[in-house]
Amino acid sequence: MRLLFEVSGVVHAPLEAVKEVLFRDAGESGSHRLVDRERGVIAYWGDWWYRGEDCVLEHPEGTVLRHRVHNIARQGNWAPYLANKLFIGYRARLEAGLRDRIRQLEAEL
Repeated sequence: MRLLFEVSGVVHAPLEAVKEVLFRDAGESGSHRLVDRERGVIAYWGDWWYRGEDCVLEHPEGTVLRHRVHNIARQGNWAPYLANKLFIGYRARLEAGLRDRIRQLEAEL
């Protein structure tokens, strides 16, 4: 498993409150999903290369929401780069998506 991207931001709310909202509709762990409420982790993956992982951690200003993207391809681990056009603009989309998620979380708290 190779880390490709990591983005994070602060949700201005206590950790337990953020966990409650984040895990409200998370469901349970399954064949392509890990839901660990105790550790504050939700991970999901496909059949080929993608694993996305959200994690919440305490922070002096509230809670850090961290999103990581891993390449989990066992063979042809170079192929996701081609399939995703060398990931050009990918980080910017992740950062924008994270900012939107933080706004949504703060609005629900």
